[in-house]
Amino acid sequence: MTMKYVNWSEGASILGVGRSTFFHLVRSGKISVEPGRGSRDGRYSLEDIQRVVEERATGRQRKASHKRVRPAPVFIDWLSPDDIPAILRLDKIVYDEMFLAEMERYRQWSIKNGQLAIAAFDAKSNRQTMLAYVACLPLDESVILQIMRGEREEISITQDEIQSYERPGPYTLLANSAVAHPDHPYLLRRVLQGMIDAWVERFPEQYVTKVYAQSVSERGDMLISNFFMQPRYDLADNAYMLDLARPGRAKMIRRFQEALKAKDPSKYKELYRKGGQ
Repeated sequence: MTMKYVNWSEGASILGVGRSTFFHLVRSGKISVEPGRGSRDGRYSLEDIQRVVEERATGRQRKASHKRVRPAPVFIDWLSPDDIPAILRLDKIVYDEMFLAEMERYRQWSIKNGQLAIAAFDAKSNRQTMLAYVACLPLDESVILQIMRGEREEISITQDEIQSYERPGPYTLLANSAVAHPDHPYLLRRVLQGMIDAWVERFPEQYVTKVYAQSVSERGDMLISNFFMQPRYDLADNAYMLDLARPGRAKMIRRFQEALKAKDPSKYKELYRKGGQ
């Protein structure tokens, strides 16, 4: 029997996961690489990918039999390294995986910048139960483009490459995670609003110019479409960018831009009229 292999983006699309999740499955041995292929031109076992799909479907069926719980009161806060166990528990619920390697890398990043990710916690759990989180990494645009082109993996980003929010001026962001408990998908917007509010507070000393993201799942496509992000087919067929120097079409983005303009009209015009540069 001839083994069939596919590239990483097709495999990730079949699974409905992102790049980092897909390569975690490769590193953990659940998905094998075609013999003789290198890390850059790798192709991956379709049989292994389909086996993982079946395992995840079985897990979702078990969870679907549980009764839905009523929404719990939540509070929104920035994540710290101490919250990693709560992140892992939520990832286990959503993906049936605990991404230990990714969390160790996040721990290193968050030492450099304590406002990389923001989450909604169950208010009764003392931060033990996380219901949604969003992570956006401030990086030099050249690093983001390498990630988007597939020249390197997100997990390869070093602590030194993560930018802190100490210097004044523009920032480019890589939106690398947006996760919500299946019973509480609406919380993603509340978490995103918390991150947006922080950027309004930083303005005009610090301001975000562009947000990049990639999607290989229907859920990710829906979130990206909600913000009318521009396709960047020059980078990858699943690459998108939000240019905040352009008028926002999404209501949340328009309100963000209006808040910046109201806070300092002259600075807003100065900083954003030429693409934020």
